[in-house]
Parts: sequence; C-alpha cells; structure tokens
Amino acid sequence: MKYCKNCGNKLSDGQKVCTQCGTPVVQENQTNQNVEHKKMNKKPLIIIAIIALLLLLIFAVYKVVESQLSPVKEAEEIASDIKKGNTKSLKNHLKFNNRDLSQTESRAFYDYVVEADSSDRFADEVESQVKDMKDSDAESTSISAGEQPVIQVKKNGKKYSIFDNYEFEVVKESVSIQSDSDSTITYDYNGKKKNIKLSKDNDKVFATLPIGNYHLDATKAIDDKKFKGEVIVNMVDSSEVVENFKQKNVKVNIDSEHSYGEEDVDIYINGKKRGTYQTYDETTYGPFLPDEKVAIYAQTKVNDKVFKTNTANVTKADDGEDEITVDLSFDDDAIKDYKENEELKDDVQTFMEDYTDALNEAYEEEDYMYVSSYIKSSSDTADHIENVVEEGGSTEFSTPKVTKYDKKGDTITIETEKKDQNGKSIKSKYVLDYDSTFSDFKIKDYTDI
Repeated sequence: MKYCKNCGNKLSDGQKVCTQCGTPVVQENQTNQNVEHKKMNKKPLIIIAIIALLLLLIFAVYKVVESQLSPVKEAEEIASDIKKGNTKSLKNHLKFNNRDLSQTESRAFYDYVVEADSSDRFADEVESQVKDMKDSDAESTSISAGEQPVIQVKKNGKKYSIFDNYEFEVVKESVSIQSDSDSTITYDYNGKKKNIKLSKDNDKVFATLPIGNYHLDATKAIDDKKFKGEVIVNMVDSSEVVENFKQKNVKVNIDSEHSYGEEDVDIYINGKKRGTYQTYDETTYGPFLPDEKVAIYAQTKVNDKVFKTNTANVTKADDGEDEITVDLSFDDDAIKDYKENEELKDDVQTFMEDYTDALNEAYEEEDYMYVSSYIKSSSDTADHIENVVEEGGSTEFSTPKVTKYDKKGDTITIETEKKDQNGKSIKSKYVLDYDSTFSDFKIKDYTDI
C-alpha cells in the first residue's frame, strides 16, 4: 500500500495524482533510475580527480628525490662538512680509486684544505663550481685549495637511470722517503700494516695517496732495535715523508787542542768504534732508544801510545729533544808532555850518535878534547873516559841505538846497544843531565851492562 507524501491519502497502484490534494505521485522505478543516473554522472569526475592527485604526488616525489640526489645537493653537503669539519660524513661523498675515502684519508684531506686554504672559501668554491658545471652541462670541473687542484668532479652516468650522477674524485699524489739508516718502517694505513724497506741516503717511493696531510702511526726497525713514532706527510709543504720516532741521537764535541792535530780521533760508543771525529764536519751518532744507556768516549794514538778522553754517559733525552750534544776532552797536558818526551828521545838518540862519533875520533887522536863537551866536567865518568882515550888503541864503535829511555825531572837514564871493531855487541847504561833551557845533554854516569 502506498500513501500520498503530501496529505497521507491512500493511493491505488498506478495512480499518478492524489485525488485528495492533487499532488503528483512519483513512481519508485523512476526514482531509482534518477538516483542511478546521478551516480553514473559522478564516476568520471572521481576517476579524473584520483588520477590528478596521483600525478601530483608522483611529481612531488620526483622533485623531492631529484633534490636529494642532485649533484648540487651533494656539493652543498660536501661544503657543509668542510665548514663543520665533519670528516665522518665527508668521507661518504669523496672518492679515491673508485671507492669512498677512509676516515684516515678524509681527516688528512680536511687538514690539507684548512692549511692550504680557508675552509669557508673552499666550501663556497665547491658549491659554485658544481652549480656552474650543472648549469653549463659540462662534463667535468676541477676544484682547488690554494693553487693546487684537489677534487676532480666528473659526470658518471645516471642514478636510477634518471638523475645525473657526479663523482667527486680526490687528486692523488706520490710521496717519497729518504732514510738516514738501513731500516724497515711498518706503518698503519686504513687498518692495515704496511712495510717499506729503506736503504741509507736512498730515495724511495713511499706511497701514492689521496692528497692530504697525514700522521700515520709507525715503528722503525734498525738491526735489533724498534723505535715507536709516526711518519708525517704534509703535502702542503713537501712531497717528502718526514720520520718522527721516539729516539735520541748523540752529537760529539771535543773541546781539546789535540782534536785539531794530525792523528785520527776515533769515537767509541758502548765499547765499539763508531767513526772518526771531524772537527769541522759535525757527525750525529744513533739512533738510540729513548731510555738506552750510551757510554761515549774518544780515543787517539800518538806514536804507539793511546790517549782517551773522559767518558760521557747519556741516559734519557729531555722531552722534545732527540739530539744530545756531549762534550769530551783529552788531557792536553799529558799529550803535550808525551810529545815533548818523544821529541826528547829523538834528541837523545842524536846526541848519543854524535857522542859516539866524537868518541871514535878521540880514540883515534888520543885526545879527550874531542868528547869533553859531551861529558859532565869533574865527574868520575869524565876522568874515566879521559884516561881510556889517552891510553890510545884501535877502539871504534858502531852507531848506537837507544833501547830504553826514562826521564825523571832533569835526569834521563838510557840504555844503548852498539858494536866494537870486532863486531862484539856492547850494552851500556848512561845517566844524562838535561838542561831544558838550552836543550843540552851531559853524560854524568856510564856503565857497561
């Protein structure tokens, strides 16, 4: 049963107008058709709206991703890391030999930039150069710290086949090392131990590294000694490696007149000869371990006699000091006395040769006056020689040789060997008075032994 929506009067099936109030009667199937028609009219609009929203979303996502993957964005991140000194982040943006920099290399690169340039200026240069490269669609560009190119930026395909991919490659430098000794250096690099064997005074390539300033922990082995320290690579200043090991070296200074003489002066360290001292050519001896005991002295020979300096004991070097100067000195008075005594021995030999020649002449001429100037007057020896000479005879002696010599004050005691005219060997002992003022000798006693 249906009713009029206006007055509530009962309606018959198929009735089109209410007989009570005259209101038109809406048929049910017509209403459903109208509703359905309206619904069908809204579907295309909804689909279009959804597609539009999806397109906008895709475009927004694309722009966000593009901004994050943009070379300009990466340049901005590199610049930020440089300004903040964030080497942990920086290493993820820079490449070397097709890999990311290590933390050691990133730190070294940053230290180089700070020393060679202003970090702020360099950071701004990174952003500016990359933006110009993108705007001009260039294939590559170079970024310098100071006057040295340190980063090569170049296109390298696409990221996700859509976005431009730029690589920031750190410039490589080869560094060399010259050692002052035959040694082996073991150093830490990127978590690995590396060895390099060195020969004294010879240059050798140390490594090829990303440009930077490095401080690498190292040990240096020389014979059976191992020195702890580091190797320093400062590419701002030089391409040479600098060794910095905990050790001490000894430089010798001999404050003595004798060190300027003709005889070699040898340096002994811990009982072993280590070299010859050169007054005008400073020599450093070592290296020695920081706490190693070092006993050092100098030694020389004058004729057959050995002279030594004082012994200097070097223990621990002061903080920050790796070269220690030790002062050594000879007993110059002792060397001087010895030299004068050696010269005096030569004079005694000459004196005895001259005396023997004069004695042979005296025997031949039977005249004591030939030898009187050699013998102390009014002595028992003078009386004895005068008597035997004037007795005459065919006595003649060969040139004597002084075999023993001893000086005490102004008294010199010697022993000689000579032969007579029959070839018989004669040993004699003489006591001489020596006048140092006139460098004169007089025989005051004589005995055959």
